[in-house]
Amino acid sequence: MNTKYKKEKGEKWEILVGENYQNQWYMLVEKNYTIPWWELDLIFQKNNILTFVEVKVIDHIDELQDYVTQKKLWHVKHTINYYLLTHPTDKEYTLDVVFVRDNSIFEVYKNVTNS
Repeated sequence: MNTKYKKEKGEKWEILVGENYQNQWYMLVEKNYTIPWWELDLIFQKNNILTFVEVKVIDHIDELQDYVTQKKLWHVKHTINYYLLTHPTDKEYTLDVVFVRDNSIFEVYKNVTNS
């Protein structure tokens, strides 16, 4: 799959997910925060909590856990830690993983950081 197409497809679903969070009164802080080799899709704030959101487009795999491996979580958490190091805050944080399927939000894993 061509990289440009994949990026455009990802942006489409990030917009869908972003609008969903904003409809729940989350304020968008940043999108596509990137460090070498990794990216945080969306970062929101609601009250005094930062919510980092990883958007995953699913197609044929029924086991959602197959999309969220320990290695993937390690990379995401490492990127969150780097973000917090470079953007000091006293806010708590959480990580949500949002699965998109058939043009809609299929399922949301909330607060994956405590898993």
